[in-house]
Amino acid sequence: MSKTIAIAVGSFRKNSFNQSLANYIAESLERQGMTAKFLDYRNLPILEQDTEYPTPAEVVAIREEIAKVDGLWFVSPEYNGSYPALLKNLIDWLSRPAKPFDSETPTVINGLPTTVSGAAGSTFAKFVRAQISGLTTYVRMNTMPGEGVGLQLPAEAWQTGIFELSVEQKAEIDAQVAEFIKFIG
Repeated sequence: MSKTIAIAVGSFRKNSFNQSLANYIAESLERQGMTAKFLDYRNLPILEQDTEYPTPAEVVAIREEIAKVDGLWFVSPEYNGSYPALLKNLIDWLSRPAKPFDSETPTVINGLPTTVSGAAGSTFAKFVRAQISGLTTYVRMNTMPGEGVGLQLPAEAWQTGIFELSVEQKAEIDAQVAEFIKFIG
């Protein structure tokens, strides 16, 4: 039976390098019989306790989307050694209870299998991958062991604005896809 994997990309930039990576992840998942679904969370309001309840409609919608998936894959650039604010805001909203002060009901992401990948410069996105893995564990997601796959962007990508994965990079992602599918069970 096919499982659905949501993909949350940490950059909405036109021709985003990490969107290119996420597109390849989606293709690889689908070759393995999975359904890949991109999350569009750019219109989520910033989480503030003053406006958390009643829950904004955009938040209700994204939570309903997440409730229907079997796994969540984060694909993120590295901003100053960390994750983009919009991606952190998504995780913050998903980690909050649907009803005020309800600490008994698990959140929509509680126990949800997750993994992370990223494309960056010389760091191979290692800092953002470590931070996302730590954060997803903290908010009680079922984080796949390790820190995912990080790819180094070739010099040509910075010059042309286009990131085309190499054969070797595709093989790394294909291996992570197989590992994540096995992890989900």
